[in-house]
Amino acid sequence: MTLFEADWICPVTTPPIRDAALAVEGETIVGLSSEGFANAKRVSFPGCAIIPGFVNAHAHLELTVLRGFLEDMPFDSWIPRLTRAKYEQLSRHDMLQSARLGAIEMLRAGVTCVAEVMDLGVSWQVMREFGLRGIAYQEVFGPAASQTEEAMSGLRKKIDEYRRDENDTFLAGVSPHAPYTVSAKLFRALNDYAQHEGLRLTTHIAESKEENLFIRHGTGPFAENHRKRGIDVTPAGCSPIAYLDRLGLLRPEMLLIHAVDIEDSDLDILNARRPALVHCPKSNAKLAHGISRVADIQKTGISIGLGTDSVASNNVIDMFEEMRAAIFQQRGRTQQWNALDAYTVFRMATLGGAVCLGLERHIGSLDVGKRADFAVVSLNDPALHPVYDPIQTMVYSASRQNVKATYLRGQEVRTDPSGIMKEFESIPKRLSRDS
Repeated sequence: MTLFEADWICPVTTPPIRDAALAVEGETIVGLSSEGFANAKRVSFPGCAIIPGFVNAHAHLELTVLRGFLEDMPFDSWIPRLTRAKYEQLSRHDMLQSARLGAIEMLRAGVTCVAEVMDLGVSWQVMREFGLRGIAYQEVFGPAASQTEEAMSGLRKKIDEYRRDENDTFLAGVSPHAPYTVSAKLFRALNDYAQHEGLRLTTHIAESKEENLFIRHGTGPFAENHRKRGIDVTPAGCSPIAYLDRLGLLRPEMLLIHAVDIEDSDLDILNARRPALVHCPKSNAKLAHGISRVADIQKTGISIGLGTDSVASNNVIDMFEEMRAAIFQQRGRTQQWNALDAYTVFRMATLGGAVCLGLERHIGSLDVGKRADFAVVSLNDPALHPVYDPIQTMVYSASRQNVKATYLRGQEVRTDPSGIMKEFESIPKRLSRDS
């Protein structure tokens, strides 16, 4: 039995508790005070707050190596340059080390659970290595209907392999990439397969104006690229959200990524179908996609989490920055001071993300019986003083640099990225030369 003592314990499901202790036995939280545990080992964190480990509800660990490689370019150029680097210029070993560096960055930033969207599958191995909880969604591509059977065959083999290592907080999922890279036929096949196998789904949707043009009118750069490749383009004549609904993909097991391009009728669909949604405010803004109507989406009552997306489109894993960006963007968009508040986004970054992944029984809050996954945030930084309310202080003023320690399964996580960073020294020159 160990008591982790701090100035504040922030359970999420109840208000912060001052001068309290988190009681942990083995991998499980057994109490939120020191009472009744007189003989327990004590670990003290003066001037700190203990919070649940963050749930990063959308990430691409594999793409960590592309941080800084895709700066200042339009989205329809950004995607092909990323694809070319991933498939033609980087090795599988590069991508494996990339995912490892991403996992280290996550853990150092207080993230203990990740909704990872992976292509090459190396993230599955890395999440196992580092003990990260979450869902690793295998990405699937196939813009032509004729590619459906091949895509499904490859997916089944990968999922069968992954599922040998699953447990109740580490699961495989399926990610049809996006409407401009997945045909309607493949979308339906993936949905049927996921339902039959009990797998959760996630997809990038309503992300950009280019995607809207492709789905609604069959125009724009994505449509032009399809026609150059001899792939039929049939306009759906509706919003991206309505398109997914027509295909039968909107249900509670589906996690929608981005959802920037939302219209009023989409809110009614979300309210009826109850999918979950992950908001990536910094990535959406950096890629000039706009600001999601999160304040409006909240009113539908669906589950909402926060995600960083990849560092290729965000640059740093910092859930404090995401929380701030979410609040400031919604207040700026609506011109309402209460569009979002600190406690709401703190819940999105923790328990909200866990609900999006169906893992809320195990993680996301510091409740008795849940896993002892937590972060220790130092409030001793002068930039965080004085502390009137720990949640508001952290949301509005803290950063990943204030994370003093991260615990998984009741044990402090220690990482050393130096070897991986050394390997990456040659990659910028290699990519610059080959681009």
